[in-house]
Amino acid sequence: MQAHEVPTHVQAEDKVLLWFTFPQIVAVTAVGALAYGLYRYAPIPWPEVRIGLAVLFALTGLAAIVGRIGGRRLPLVAADLLQFRLGGRCYAGTPAELARSEPPAPSNDNPGLVQHVAQKTRHRLRRLHRGFKARRVRRSRERRNGRRTPRPQRWFRDRRRPRDRGNEKGGHAAMRRIALLAAMALLAVTAVAASGTPTPEPTPGPGTPYPQTSPERWRNEIEFDPPDPVPGRRLYVESLAVFEDRATVTLRAATDIDLSVQAFGGPGGQELGFWGAGSVRAGQSTFYTLPLSGDAPSFTFAWVDTLGLAGAGARQSPFSPLPLSGDAPSFPFAGVDTLGLAGAVSLGGDQLPHPLPVVEGELCDVRVKQLRLSPGAFTGTLEAQCVDRIEHPIDLEIVNGHVHIAGAMMMKTRVTNVYGSVTLSSGESSTIVELEPPDSAAFRLTVPTGEALHELTVEAALEGSLRGTAPPLVTLELVPEKEEEYHVPVEVLRPGVSQVVSESVAVLHDNGDITYHDVSARLTVPSEVITVVPVVTITFPEHILATVTPRGSVYGTKEETVEMALTVGADAPYRPFTPPAMPEPTPTPVQTPLTEQEGGGLFGILGWEWPW
Repeated sequence: MQAHEVPTHVQAEDKVLLWFTFPQIVAVTAVGALAYGLYRYAPIPWPEVRIGLAVLFALTGLAAIVGRIGGRRLPLVAADLLQFRLGGRCYAGTPAELARSEPPAPSNDNPGLVQHVAQKTRHRLRRLHRGFKARRVRRSRERRNGRRTPRPQRWFRDRRRPRDRGNEKGGHAAMRRIALLAAMALLAVTAVAASGTPTPEPTPGPGTPYPQTSPERWRNEIEFDPPDPVPGRRLYVESLAVFEDRATVTLRAATDIDLSVQAFGGPGGQELGFWGAGSVRAGQSTFYTLPLSGDAPSFTFAWVDTLGLAGAGARQSPFSPLPLSGDAPSFPFAGVDTLGLAGAVSLGGDQLPHPLPVVEGELCDVRVKQLRLSPGAFTGTLEAQCVDRIEHPIDLEIVNGHVHIAGAMMMKTRVTNVYGSVTLSSGESSTIVELEPPDSAAFRLTVPTGEALHELTVEAALEGSLRGTAPPLVTLELVPEKEEEYHVPVEVLRPGVSQVVSESVAVLHDNGDITYHDVSARLTVPSEVITVVPVVTITFPEHILATVTPRGSVYGTKEETVEMALTVGADAPYRPFTPPAMPEPTPTPVQTPLTEQEGGGLFGILGWEWPW
């Protein structure tokens, strides 16, 4: 009879229905029940809303159960993304904290005798456990093949409890465990007594396994022990020039490195605004013009040593992405790096003066247009924008003569001829430059070299000429008592009049007769407006006579002092990096056959003889 053994080490899930496994079917059933319960018992009066919520819950649960991205389930992918978002991804400290001031202490991960014995014991126990398990599986297969009758009463018993406890067959498993623990304890005591005082041993050579608790256990996956990293500065920030919305950073490499540059900004300072990569040779410089945005921009310059890189295949960029698969991915690298270090230099916070300071004054707005920090000096440009017109009080004489009134009068004036000086200071160094708006003023301030955070203080003293139109001058004069005649024209209405006049007239005729007649006539004078200029005499007591005299322009000056401060981070002075001489590797031993003369001499020393 031939027996066929089905392999059980294949990592393939059993499909029960369609493409669902049994656990997935149970989970889908549970999600459907919860979705129906949400629709049936949710305290929402609108059935459409309850149906929508139930469908959304069911779709979300189904996606979480059967959905996969890159072979990983969606809850695991969501957990990884959450950890990536909440965890630290960049170094936000100063460049000084990244540099090592002294070489690291040598680490000795060589396990002692006790640890070595414990590790060997664990390996033996695991091997025995796998043998017992394989034996039990083989016996169970033999029962299923018909050699033993299956017993259904044993299917529902508690397999975690030993059978027939208390009789002559019940304590075999417990006795075996106790005997195994006693043997392990005796072996440990013997090893401790034999080891005595542990002596330091050298670092394991190539091929020596490291314990699983050691942080160097990754060395077991490669065929050699890489040399210890060589500490030292690889990258220096030689100069930093900041403009309105960009910055130019000059970097200098002390050894051959691969460089990756990233600029972050945005509202939260976490949006990637620039990315670049390149290689820099030892002693050479390179510069990058990076954008500045947001309230907290930052720059990161990551570097990897490239001197001495070698491997089995073609060399790739140190920033090439690697795939992730499975629950416990690992990356064994087959290569040798004689320097063996990687690091980063960051600029952010107080190290970047962004935005450049500006002070708004009543007369002028003073700002730092650009600023550059090079080894040992600050250089930059100052700019002042002044107003054309301003309201400013000017001392004027308003009334003179009998009464004198003078004081400051708020006037709308025109600003002309603004000039001044700017004092820049950092620590014990200071300098003064002249500033004449609207022209810019360049400055240079010597500062001590070294790794520090420089504070720059700017104080501008400005003075401008003012010109305005003065109001008229009022002159008051005291006049004593006097008489004055005033001719005042007056219009008078003359009324009209009418009258009848009668008179007797005697007429002498030629014949000598006299005739008397009565004659009457009406005389009328019409009404009329006539102008009469009478003379009026007025007597004045003493009084004040005011005389208004127009005036022209008036001049004045206005002085103003504004101050501002900023901080700029400076790196250490450049020093060439000289790696120490690497020790010559021990030559690999090669077996060579002995010659007949060498074999005879060796046998003669040992007292041996050839049997033939």
